[in-house]
Order: sequence, then C-alpha cells, then structure tokens
Amino acid sequence: MIRPRAPIRCLGLFARDCRAVAALEFALVLPVLVLLLFGTVEIGNALLLDRKVTAAAQTAADLVAQQKTVTAGDVANIWRAIDNIIAPFNTAGTSYRLLSMVADADGNVTIDWQQSRGAGALERLSLPAGLATPNESVIVAQITYSYVPVFGDLIFGSYDISDVAYLRPRTVEQVELR
Repeated sequence: MIRPRAPIRCLGLFARDCRAVAALEFALVLPVLVLLLFGTVEIGNALLLDRKVTAAAQTAADLVAQQKTVTAGDVANIWRAIDNIIAPFNTAGTSYRLLSMVADADGNVTIDWQQSRGAGALERLSLPAGLATPNESVIVAQITYSYVPVFGDLIFGSYDISDVAYLRPRTVEQVELR
C-alpha cells in the first residue's frame, strides 16, 4: 500500500539528486553547438570563396588591361588562371565574362568585344557613371560562382557569389580582340 506522503517524498529525492545533471545539460546544449559549428564552416567557406571570386575578377581584368591585343589563346589562359585562383573549389558551375566597353564622342557606351565561358547567370552590365571617357575603352571582368553549401540546405541555401572588375587599358586606348 502506498502512503499519501510517498509521492511527495519521491519528488523531493528526485529534486535533490544531481548525478546526471551534466549529461542532461550536455544533451540540451549539443544541438546548438553542432549548429554553430556547421554555420561557422559554411560562413568561412562563403567568405573565402567571395575573396577568391573578387581576386579572380581583378586578375582577369588586369591581365587583359596589360595587353594591346588579346587572342583566343590568351583568353583560354585567363580562364585557366581563374580556375587556379578559385581552386580548391569546383568551377563547374562558374560563369566568366570578359568584355571591352567603348564610349563614343557623345558618351554612349557600347560593347566592342566579349568573351564568356560557363552556363551560369550573368548580370546585365553597365559602366558606373564617369568611368568611360570619350573614345576610350574599359575592360570589364565578371565572375559568378554558384555556391552550394557543404552541408546542403541545413543552414543556408544555394546562392550566387558574383563580382565585377573595371579597369582601363594600360598601354593603348582600346584592347583589340583577334
């Protein structure tokens, strides 16, 4: 037979028992810590990739801006250089675009030539105000990387990391494509 005071006594003993408190606290905190670890890895990768995309765009524009003429072989070498900059990330879903934009005497900007690689989404480009001077060109390099998180859609979904670099040719007014 259970005495009426026994349930109250059991609750008191249970409240004073501290043997498994650490394990219980660990079990409650572990999911938060794992989520923080995965988030840190994802943010670290995304920031690193953003830096690599920026460096690749600047490098591609600089390599073209140094030349008087650019050939298809030069462009293929620039694509390889971009692949090496973005390494160790996979460049299969990356889109590259190089172009020369020329302003006429009235300030109207047109595309003189354009080279691209990849099937990803490329933004519509326009030059920032004041960058194009009449009868001169601006070399534009655009890179768009389709980032897929390491841990899938657990924390972040897929998104594009993109950068555009603008440089003036160094030795001529317009870089030619041959």
